[in-house]
Amino acid sequence: MARTRRFAVETVAEAYLALLKNRGIDRLFVNAGTDFAPIVEAYARRPASGLDLPEIVVCAHENLAVSMAHGAFLGDGRPQAVMLHTSVGTANAVCGVLTAARSRVPLLVTAGRTPLFEDGAPGARDAGIHWAQEMYDQAGMLREFVKWDYELRDGVQVETVVDRALDVAHTQPAGPVYLTLPREVLARPANGLDARDGPVIAPAPASPDPNAVDRLADHLAAARHPVIVTASTGADPQTAPLLDDLCRRFSIGVLEYKPRYVNVPSDHPLHLGYDIGPALTEADVLCFLDVDVPWTPGSAAPRDDAIVVQCGPDPHFGAYPIRGHRSDLSITTDTRSLLTALISALDDRTTTIDPDRRSRLAATARRNRERRQETLDTAARSEGPIDKTFMNWALAQVKPDDAVIVNEYWARPEFLGPLEPGGFFGTPPAGGLGWGLPAALGVRLARPDRTVIATVGDGSYMFANPAACHHAMQAHNLPLLTIIATNDRWAAVQNSALTMYPDGHAASADEISAFARLDPVPAFEKYAEASGGFGERVTERADLVPALRRGLRAVREDGRHALINVHCS
Repeated sequence: MARTRRFAVETVAEAYLALLKNRGIDRLFVNAGTDFAPIVEAYARRPASGLDLPEIVVCAHENLAVSMAHGAFLGDGRPQAVMLHTSVGTANAVCGVLTAARSRVPLLVTAGRTPLFEDGAPGARDAGIHWAQEMYDQAGMLREFVKWDYELRDGVQVETVVDRALDVAHTQPAGPVYLTLPREVLARPANGLDARDGPVIAPAPASPDPNAVDRLADHLAAARHPVIVTASTGADPQTAPLLDDLCRRFSIGVLEYKPRYVNVPSDHPLHLGYDIGPALTEADVLCFLDVDVPWTPGSAAPRDDAIVVQCGPDPHFGAYPIRGHRSDLSITTDTRSLLTALISALDDRTTTIDPDRRSRLAATARRNRERRQETLDTAARSEGPIDKTFMNWALAQVKPDDAVIVNEYWARPEFLGPLEPGGFFGTPPAGGLGWGLPAALGVRLARPDRTVIATVGDGSYMFANPAACHHAMQAHNLPLLTIIATNDRWAAVQNSALTMYPDGHAASADEISAFARLDPVPAFEKYAEASGGFGERVTERADLVPALRRGLRAVREDGRHALINVHCS
């Protein structure tokens, strides 16, 4: 039976904030404006009210606020909330909300609303911007990317609205929700609040259909070359040992395709690498675990005689307007539940598994490991300009055991040595630049005992609003190491043109396209120095490892944020 608690609040703003804290939200990431007046007053009254409210994390840009909350969720798995400034703040945050949506990260994204009334009510309009900022449909800017949107109408519904928002956000497949908060509503009196006590309990995830599990187990047991492909199952760190055990015990190959988490140990004896091409050619059973784009049609596809299985909370990714990848068996399920059920089902089919397939898969895995090691050894011996492979080798030499790497460009988990679950977070699928550095800040906030390293490119660094990010590092005491691969270009822009027109004019031009050029880039290390951090520029191979060590020393021993600006090819 739910317990009821009396909250000694005087305004709807206080009731709202006290409920957030009571429901397990410890932080409120904010970029404030004139719509925040009742929120500001609620925090100012806290010494007198004694209310337990979320910690305020002030962010100097909306993308920083949303992506930092995204990173905090990655760091501790707890609910996070953001508050933005009306329509203009929401507009700046749309890219971060899209990124969270495609990453299935549950966030409570809120924004003030232009005051409803021109006069006559507490909180009514009192500045010229209150006319210019109003929209007919403020939530419409991001409705396509959120699971639910609503506007708080009155204090009597504040508990229902907060609980509804958090419940929808955390129901699988998870994602952000959006709530607007009119200033007049927040300013209304609330003579106390009687509400249920305690955090919102997320709905239990969907369990797989037993008949579907049996069919999948039959396919995997009978296969000559079965492969499980994953990109993001490690979003739940508890799945990593299950996937490890499943593939070891039943001789199933495992492949990580553009991984965004640590899904399985990279030294797994049946780890088939990170290139989907050979698996599409060789596998007779392909089981994709929560992979949004399992292959690129037109470039490659599974064998016609292969059995293709797609599994996950939404195996066909219904939020994507078009996605036509073949599936011979689709299972709607929580990944952890599926792996648990599949281990049990395969236990009854061990006698039907080809005894020779383990050695075949292990040989392929061994060759992949040897090729990766050869690539690293070559990079370590080579001379000339720094390249991204050498940067990975160098990072692997200095990476502390407790490191968490947040990557938005160049870091490749296969080159970085052992990584534990939760030790690597990769670029989200939507590709909206500017996520990595703010997300690393959120991870560092959630894991104050860990060494956090942000690995970004020069383009993604500039998109992250670096002045705002370094300000947050200093303001909130969040020392982390940022390593920038500076190559003076938008590599994706140039590569896309060359892929589409391999024999075209861009391919034969003497210089890269003006569309892809970033030069001259700023002296990025100065951003860190301007906010009290350590900054260093590196241009020579021999200087990279010592510079990384100096950066790590600044973070781990001196408690300063550090940035290493690496000029590379």
